[in-house]
Amino acid sequence: MFTSVDSNRKKNVEHLPGMNVQHSPSQDNSFINEIKLVFASQFQKLFSNNDEYIKLQITIFGITFVFAILVALITGIIIGYTFGFSVLIGAIAGIFYLRLLAKSIGKIGKESTGVSQLQLLVPVCLFIFASKLGSLDIFPVMIGFFIYKPSLVFYFSRS
Repeated sequence: MFTSVDSNRKKNVEHLPGMNVQHSPSQDNSFINEIKLVFASQFQKLFSNNDEYIKLQITIFGITFVFAILVALITGIIIGYTFGFSVLIGAIAGIFYLRLLAKSIGKIGKESTGVSQLQLLVPVCLFIFASKLGSLDIFPVMIGFFIYKPSLVFYFSRS
């Protein structure tokens, strides 16, 4: 084991025998800080964007997620934990389905002329997954999957 001095911090940095002296922890921190800056700029770009369609999507996804959590908690307490967990899994699949649908609709006119059929695999795979897995019930999973519909009605009825 040997020691090198980081001239930026004026502090001794110990290195293990197999470790490269040129690769120090201070360089790791600068790389992590660069990644944080990239993510922060992308996050700020997403929310500062004036595209109304993106803001609509984020709002609907947020309302759907909050509504799904509430429904899953209430059904989990009243009916049972398995029912509530199944509703939550179905709601997450419904949000994923809604995201794929919104992405497909966003491409109409720019890259494609119609809606993709890929999102139709989500309810089919969800049904197969729920039927094969013993810890999920099919009926509450399907109820959870369609939770995005009441949240859409709620969003568009408030204006």
